[in-house]
Amino acid sequence: YLEMSLLFGNDEFFTEQVQRHSAAGSNSYVHVLLHSTNGDAAEEKGAVECREPFQLTERMWICRLPKALRDIVYRSCESPGVPYQEAFRQYGQLYTIALFTGPWMPGQVSSWDAPGEITRFITFSQLVHPTSIGFGNSVRFTFSSSAEFIEADPGPCRGITEQAFTIPHHRNWLSKSECEQVRSLLANSRIDKLPQRVARARWNVQHAAYQYFFEVRALLVVSGLEALLHTRGQNRRRPGTGKQFKTRTRQLADLLDVPFTSDAADVVWDHRSDVVHGRDPWASRRNGREQLQQPPDLTKDDETVRSYLHAEQLLRATVLRCLTDLQFSALFTSDESVEKSFPIT
Repeated sequence: YLEMSLLFGNDEFFTEQVQRHSAAGSNSYVHVLLHSTNGDAAEEKGAVECREPFQLTERMWICRLPKALRDIVYRSCESPGVPYQEAFRQYGQLYTIALFTGPWMPGQVSSWDAPGEITRFITFSQLVHPTSIGFGNSVRFTFSSSAEFIEADPGPCRGITEQAFTIPHHRNWLSKSECEQVRSLLANSRIDKLPQRVARARWNVQHAAYQYFFEVRALLVVSGLEALLHTRGQNRRRPGTGKQFKTRTRQLADLLDVPFTSDAADVVWDHRSDVVHGRDPWASRRNGREQLQQPPDLTKDDETVRSYLHAEQLLRATVLRCLTDLQFSALFTSDESVEKSFPIT
């Protein structure tokens, strides 16, 4: 695990920031989201670790919790059982996103991540580099005016967004350059200004991250690409849905220099069609007795998985470009703009 490598510095920084944002005569709040180790710690050539706390906004940092507070987060968000059983966890802390809001001010909503900054971080980080981080380890800490711990209230630690899922084996942490990209997105992008097509595509890729079942993820990613590229048009002889997907995704991939080939488009579309129409997408792996030779091995060596990952990369890259390039996002404003930018002959 990278627990011992101290990604994003040591735990002294967190304590120093609590003290910095404390005020005499008033309690202070810190909203945290802890990213835990999960055993999927694949290395990736060229990915540079960030060894110091990383500032995302004026009050939000990627850093580390002291071990005592780390364990309080887990205890706050996990069921202790009845009677209470002491937990011996086999996982630790990769890093923590911490929002230091300081003392409560009149008119301020103090519930977990009320400003929405941590939620925006998760949205952008999953677009830049997917990890398994979800909202399962979310807590609002209360500290005294002397920076002493008082209590921990759990955030939205249950539900579909409790944990994201990645295909093994996967680098499960943000590199230094990716942190810089997320910081830039937090400062400069406006999700609320995206064209409707792109907003729907972003919804699809965001929800795909929290789906455990591969078939559901594939449906969501294909639907996200269709949200960008499918047109109805006025012509009854318009190209079919499949042809639109295969032709326009290749054009989009060329435009963004993403490795999404015609063969990959065929594989992803056929998998999507099998699932949508109630067929077994793994039928080709059955033997003569209609039994699976073996369960689908969903690793990056599988052709369907590789094609899916390239499709997801294309979808994420498109949404990211739209967040920072208004001229590019205008390509997806309407059916007419899509047909003009991605013609089918």
